[in-house]
Amino acid sequence: MITITGYSDILSAGPDESIEFKVSSRSAQPFEAELVRVIHADPNPDGPGMRFERLGHIFSGTFASVGKPLLPGSFARAARLPMAGGGAGLTVGARIQPSAIDRGEQCVMSQWNVAQGMGFALLVNENGVEMRFGRGLGKPVTHLQCPAALGARWYDIWCAIDPAAGQIEVGVAEVDRRVALPLVCRTVQALDEAVATPLQATASGGAHDAADLLIAALDDGDGRRAFFNGKIEAPFIANLPPALATSASAVTVPRAADFEHAGLFAAWDFARGIDSLEIVDIAPHARHGELINLPTRAVRGSLWSGRETCWRAAPDHYAAIHFHDDDLHDAGWATDFTFKVPPSLRSGAYAMKIAVEGATDYLPFYVRPVPGKPTASIVFVAATYTYQAYANYARGNFDASLRNKVAQWGAYPHNPDEHPEVGLSTYNRHSDGSGVAFSSRLRPMLTMRPGFITFDDACGSGCRHYIADTHLLDWLEHKGFTFDIVTDDDLERFGAAILEPYATVLTSTHPEYHTAATLDAFAGYQRSGGNLAYLGGNGFYWRIGRSPRVPGAVEMRRTEGGVRAWAAEAGEYFHALDGEYGGLWRSSARPPQQLVGIGFTSQGPFEGAHYRVLDAARKQPGGWILNGIEGPLFGDYGLSGGGAAGFELDSTAPADGTPANVTILARSEGHSAAFGPALDALLSHTMTRSRGPVDTLIRSEIVYYETGFGGAVFSVGSITFCGALSHRGYSNDVSTLLYNVLDRFARRANPGTDDVRAAASIEANVHV
Repeated sequence: MITITGYSDILSAGPDESIEFKVSSRSAQPFEAELVRVIHADPNPDGPGMRFERLGHIFSGTFASVGKPLLPGSFARAARLPMAGGGAGLTVGARIQPSAIDRGEQCVMSQWNVAQGMGFALLVNENGVEMRFGRGLGKPVTHLQCPAALGARWYDIWCAIDPAAGQIEVGVAEVDRRVALPLVCRTVQALDEAVATPLQATASGGAHDAADLLIAALDDGDGRRAFFNGKIEAPFIANLPPALATSASAVTVPRAADFEHAGLFAAWDFARGIDSLEIVDIAPHARHGELINLPTRAVRGSLWSGRETCWRAAPDHYAAIHFHDDDLHDAGWATDFTFKVPPSLRSGAYAMKIAVEGATDYLPFYVRPVPGKPTASIVFVAATYTYQAYANYARGNFDASLRNKVAQWGAYPHNPDEHPEVGLSTYNRHSDGSGVAFSSRLRPMLTMRPGFITFDDACGSGCRHYIADTHLLDWLEHKGFTFDIVTDDDLERFGAAILEPYATVLTSTHPEYHTAATLDAFAGYQRSGGNLAYLGGNGFYWRIGRSPRVPGAVEMRRTEGGVRAWAAEAGEYFHALDGEYGGLWRSSARPPQQLVGIGFTSQGPFEGAHYRVLDAARKQPGGWILNGIEGPLFGDYGLSGGGAAGFELDSTAPADGTPANVTILARSEGHSAAFGPALDALLSHTMTRSRGPVDTLIRSEIVYYETGFGGAVFSVGSITFCGALSHRGYSNDVSTLLYNVLDRFARRANPGTDDVRAAASIEANVHV
């Protein structure tokens, strides 16, 4: 249990905009909140250490502690419907494809009035299908089981009550297009009067006869439970038994189409609204509903034939929703306090420090300048989409050694390995084995915390993403460079216009995930004549989807190429949120080499190596970047893996768009045998896309080229590069190299920059 944690509704705000903070504190005492500016978030005592500037004079407060639950598990809800069923009977049915049938009791559809002890539930388990019917408080619940050995195939399941015939039934039929008639398993028993009576009462109506209708879950009054794992398609309810359907004889497998519209209580068509959180009822009463915790849509349904692979072209073939018992979208916590960004607060990295009874957490966010009114000539783009894609990545590596290091360094103590309740990352699999396609920021993101350690790094800190990016921010401040910060979210909102006033744009150490809008913003900035410094590795790699209809979420489809944590199913390569093709940006003809000259070609353990200067580059365009670097080797140090060239490496590839005028300044070497080629950089096991030997991929290349629009690109091609900047008191060759670049790139300064630099003196920093 985490004593205190929380999240904010947004990760970036400008002057006079407000951020809402939602906190769960399990203490009996009030918690305290204080604004801090984050300078360096790496807890390694061999580096600058954790450094913050306390800003309690701008915002601080004490607030009541309220413990708030995290409730994973996705389902659909049509709220406060009249109780289904009536004097004529009841039929409940759906088509399902279970994905974890051995998980125990799982509910396909239910409506349970806890206060009245009445309702129904249609459930499955490894023993078959069960109907459960509540007769009222104090009365026994009717159970009827249809034994069947269910597997990971499509089935029609149903339950029905027929007062006129005096029977109750439960059935299951395997859906198999290879046979003319499905195999039907059906259990029928006599209907006693005690069951028929509640149906008659329901028909007469009553204010108390209402309850939520749930699909893929059951609410029994003790909280949601019995979540279904798998796909559900075409769920329906009719206030008639199957024998009263419009066909000439009783149907073998009841379906919504077999009933007159007047007899349909509800029938949901999941082929409609695939890009939303809505489920659409096509029956006359329009009993629409909403999806909770973001189950996966745009998945293959029972009709999928393979002729179409995009759900927009054949939505009926994608008329299913995949539910999981560990989905988590919006935690739904109430707001505890709001912070309105004062116009005087400089752009930068901030956090709201929350603390109670010795327990502390930091809720990070960024302050951006007013678009079009920069306060510096340099802007850093925080890779919030990448932070979010990796959020709460449970790696399974939080062993005793890493736990001890966390304790010794006073690092962030909580790890997703020990807290599955915070939800998963797009690098994890669901409990049923399917890949996690969505990640949300509307929940605590433990991996986006100052002091979080990802790896037990024998030669460094083992920090990544948000924390590793402060290696750069701290260095900028130490060297006297003023800078603004914007985020991926800001690029999505404002486009290239928010970047264009700056002389230089800096990326993060791992800007991996992008939408079309964020990629367009970088490309548009280049066309405006700006200078771009790509200061990481494995950047501009995966395409993600977003939608204003599903706030706070990003979507990832790991299609047929690339280094993948899991593989999307055939036919499920298009995002549900925006309808666009997912996967690598290479697959959309926009490989990173076209933007920054290099692209992902190799990966290995979290360890670093050195670079070798190419002396011929000193006399080529960009050779000035090597001034002060005697060479031939540099960079065999740093807080990330012990070397500036490590973990994930990028290099040139003319076949993928590396410009002909590129200057290769330095090339890494000395990588261990554990490094291998990126799969998408290969044509075969012996040939690369550039038709070279495979071993030429195992390297990082530092490059420079002029764009032809008046600006230039500098790229380092290594995730661990910025970890070397603070080595030896910030006086080293990696630091010199980057200083040379920014000193020249940032000369297209904005009016007033010197005043801002003076006001930003780090002498005011206070360590906490």
